[in-house]
Amino acid sequence: MAIFKGTKTKPVEEDAKSDPRLGHAKDVYMGGRFKIVTLDAIPAREVLGTFGLIVCRSYNFDNAFYGLIAQALEVNADAILGYRESVAFHPEGDRYYSCYGTAVRLKPVK
Repeated sequence: MAIFKGTKTKPVEEDAKSDPRLGHAKDVYMGGRFKIVTLDAIPAREVLGTFGLIVCRSYNFDNAFYGLIAQALEVNADAILGYRESVAFHPEGDRYYSCYGTAVRLKPVK
């Protein structure tokens, strides 16, 4: 059994207000211009290109979620397929959120 002593330092949390990428990602998502689904495809839409797996982690869920969208927007994706999230709990009460999925470009709707 190991016993760890010492003071715990809480990590510095990014603030969405100080990172314009997160604010823009939130606006795009809340405006309905970005799709996130847990499925491998979006019904009635065809995938034009795949950018690969993207991952964002943070001690704040909103930062992890909107950070994921910001990363996808940076590579010119317009959807995330196979979205998953997980949370790791620290014994002292902290939570560490992970959001991930596949960034894709969808074929335009005709």
